[in-house]
Amino acid sequence: MDLLVPKLSATMETVKVLRWLKQVGDKVAMGAPLVELETDKATMEVESPAEGTLEAVLGAEGEELSVGALLARLRIGGDSVTPSEMKSTATSVAVAPAHRADPVAAASRSPTGAPGSRILASPFAKRLAKMNGTDLGRLAAASPLTRIRGRDVIAALQTRDAKVKLTPSASADFAPFSPARRQIAESVALSRRTIPSFVIDRWVETTAIDRARLTLGREIERAIGIKPTLTDFLFQALAESFARHPRILDRWHEQNGHAVRMRVSNIDVGLVVALADGVMIPVLRNLADKSIREIAQARRDAIQRARSGRLLQADLTPISFSVSNLGRSGADRFEAIIYPGQSGILAVGRQHERVIARAGGVAVATGVNLTLSFDHRLIDGLQGAQFIDTLAERIERAVWPTS
Repeated sequence: MDLLVPKLSATMETVKVLRWLKQVGDKVAMGAPLVELETDKATMEVESPAEGTLEAVLGAEGEELSVGALLARLRIGGDSVTPSEMKSTATSVAVAPAHRADPVAAASRSPTGAPGSRILASPFAKRLAKMNGTDLGRLAAASPLTRIRGRDVIAALQTRDAKVKLTPSASADFAPFSPARRQIAESVALSRRTIPSFVIDRWVETTAIDRARLTLGREIERAIGIKPTLTDFLFQALAESFARHPRILDRWHEQNGHAVRMRVSNIDVGLVVALADGVMIPVLRNLADKSIREIAQARRDAIQRARSGRLLQADLTPISFSVSNLGRSGADRFEAIIYPGQSGILAVGRQHERVIARAGGVAVATGVNLTLSFDHRLIDGLQGAQFIDTLAERIERAVWPTS
């Protein structure tokens, strides 16, 4: 069985092989961690898709591979690899060129980088060169047997800029984006280009949640050491609302050149976690019928995975919906951008007091703005309005559990 580099996000093009957790000749169980990969988003472990023996490793540690490139070969069943086969495999890997991920380009490229030949370069290098008007042919001619990477293009740009004297009025400080920032830039740009979204908004009172947090929160904190947050209660309200409006979780999917509606039954919701240089979206899985205690535990674990930069493979598989809660950041209301491949996102502003009409009089209540963004290709305005009405009713009027 050939193991290929999986596409783990809508904008992912390459991965870096960090560490092999199994060696050639090792027997592996289905679901066992096999290799550690680094993407633009995080470091993650890829699991074995079947039980067998690791027959060959085609992606060396430290190597950058394109999506779909051959990563390893797994022999299905209990047959072991002979010592001669292991030696042969090790030799072939040791002498394999660093640009194994694109053999067609390597074969068709001339050593001089002549016009009309394919130039072997990473996707990031190609984009950077195009943005800055750099001739990849010149770089290819200088190093005919080496794959051009982003750092090569950056070095060429620095050399070029060093020859240009900038006047004080035109001076500027340039720095390349971090991989995380590039990932975010590509994702939001792709979302704006491809997802025709619309937004609906509603302020909801959170008095019932605050009351439940005082009573239920103490019990949960004593039991597992985690203090439930507003987000935990919102996740439970969302899960119950999705159960009543399952089509909100449908996803847009391209199949054989045609768009189809993908039905989704699991209630899996992403949580946008802010980091020093961007965000990550770990996933809380199977939220249907989960208690506040279980949701609080899942939310805490998801945040820890994101902040340590070590998401699970399950965090990068497609989901339909995410939640972005700014907490006490000072923003009463904001709109979030739908992540590519998803159908909607809920933006939650800070809790704040508001004057409301109640029983024919005036009162002051605490609540939050819920701002929902939906993919209009899948969800119409009436469906979105019905969903936010169900969500608001669950938050404001339903009875929250006390144990």
